[in-house]
Amino acid sequence: MKLLHLRHESAALAGNPLGDAATRDVVIAVPDGPGPFPCLLALPGFTGSFYGFLNRRWRTETLPDRAARLVRQGMPPCVLVMPDVMTRIGGSQYLDSPSVGRYATWLCDELLPWVETQVPATGKWGVFGKSSGGFGALHLAMTRPERFQALAAHAPDAGFSYGYQPDFPSAVEAIRRAGGLEAWWAAFDRGGELSGSDHGVINLVAMSMCYASAESTPLDVELPVDLETGETLGEVFARWSAFDPVTLVPDHARALDGVAIWLDCGRRDEFRLQVGSRMLSRAFDQHEVEHHYEEHEGGHFKLNSRFELSLPFLASALT
Repeated sequence: MKLLHLRHESAALAGNPLGDAATRDVVIAVPDGPGPFPCLLALPGFTGSFYGFLNRRWRTETLPDRAARLVRQGMPPCVLVMPDVMTRIGGSQYLDSPSVGRYATWLCDELLPWVETQVPATGKWGVFGKSSGGFGALHLAMTRPERFQALAAHAPDAGFSYGYQPDFPSAVEAIRRAGGLEAWWAAFDRGGELSGSDHGVINLVAMSMCYASAESTPLDVELPVDLETGETLGEVFARWSAFDPVTLVPDHARALDGVAIWLDCGRRDEFRLQVGSRMLSRAFDQHEVEHHYEEHEGGHFKLNSRFELSLPFLASALT
C-alpha cells in the first residue's frame, strides 16, 4: 500500500467554538494497482488519534499493514482514509454540535468528496471504528445513509444508561475535590496526562457538549448531573439519550436497508458496553435490520485485532 499524507482545509470547521484547527491532516492508504477502489473511513475512539492507526509496536501491525496482508490473503482491496479528528475536549462523537463543531458535515459533505478527487475511488464507502468511533460509524450511517453502504462498530457507545450513567458519581466526586468545575477545567486545560477519575470528568463534560442542543462552553455546559448531590438530572440525560443508537433504531431502520452492518463487543467491556451492544442487536432484530453481531472474550481496550474480521466484511460488502 502507498501512504499519502495530505491536508484538507474545511469550511465546516472554520471558526468552530473550541478554536480547533480547520485544516486537518489526512492519511490515505491506497492499494497497489490501478483501481478504482471502494473507500473505508476509519474513526478513532474518544481521545484517540488517527496516528493510533499507524503505530507500529512489537508483534503488532499498523492498520495499513494489516489491510495489505489481508489483501494478499484474498480480501478485496480498499482505500483506507484516516483523518485527524481530535478536538480540545478529546473528540466530537462525529456529530454536528453547536458546542463543538460541524464534524458530521465536514466528514460527509467535504472530506469524502475531496478524497475521491485524490485517489481512484468507486464512490462506495464504508465507515468503521471502536468505542466513540463505533458510535460515529453507527450514527453517520443511520443519519447519512446516502454516503455509506457498510459499517463496522466495535464496542460502540450505546445503551447510555449502562455505558455512561454509572460513571457519573465518580466524575462528580473528582469535580468536588478539585473545588468545582472551573477549578478542574483550569487544571485540565494546562495540559498533561489525565489520571483516575479525571477521565470520567472529561467524558462527562465532552459528551454534554456533543449531545447538547444549544451553544455552550466547557464551563457553562448543562451537565446531566447535580454537582452537589451527584443525582442524575432526568431531563438533561434524556437529551443525551436521544443520540443513543438504540433509541435511533426505530426511526432509522429503513435508512439502513441494504447497509452491511458488523457489530461486536467484548463480554468483559470495562464500560459495560456489551449491554448496549446486545440492546442494539435486539433492536435491529425487532426492526428487521440485517446485521452481523458477535461477542468475544476481551474488554474495551486493545481492539485492533477485531479489524481482522471487520475489514474483510466491509471490503466484500462494497465490492
